[in-house]
Amino acid sequence: MTKIGVSLSLVAFVWMMMASTLPAQLQNAETRLSAKMISGVASGKADYRARGNRKRLNVEAEDLPGTTPAALGVFVNASAQVGTMALAACPAAPTLLCGELELNTQDGQAVPTLKAGDIISIGTAATSAILSGALR
Repeated sequence: MTKIGVSLSLVAFVWMMMASTLPAQLQNAETRLSAKMISGVASGKADYRARGNRKRLNVEAEDLPGTTPAALGVFVNASAQVGTMALAACPAAPTLLCGELELNTQDGQAVPTLKAGDIISIGTAATSAILSGALR
C-alpha cells in the first residue's frame, strides 16, 4: 500500500471514529395512528422533532365518532400522559370530532424525549387507547 493509500485509510478511520462518538443533533420520528377500540374512519398522526435542546411533538386525531366536544389524553408508552387534546367538530364533517395537541419547548412547554418504537396513544386513560401507533 502506498503512503497516500495509508494516509487516506487513516483519515477515513479517524473520521468514522469521531462521527460515531458525536451526539445525535437531529431526531425525527412519526407515525400514523390507527383506531383500536372504535370502528369507522377515525385516524390520526404523531410527529416528533428534536434538534439540540429544542423539541416538538404534534399529535392529531381526525374523524372520531361523536358530536359532543370532549377532551382526551395523549400518552407515551401507555403510561405517561403528556397532554390533553380538545376535540371539536371537524370542519369537513360536523358529525365527527377532530383535535390536535402541539407541545413545543420553544413555547416553554415540557416535551418528552422520544425515540423510534415509542407508542403514542390517544384515549380517556393510558389503558384505553382509541388511536395509537409506534414512532418510526
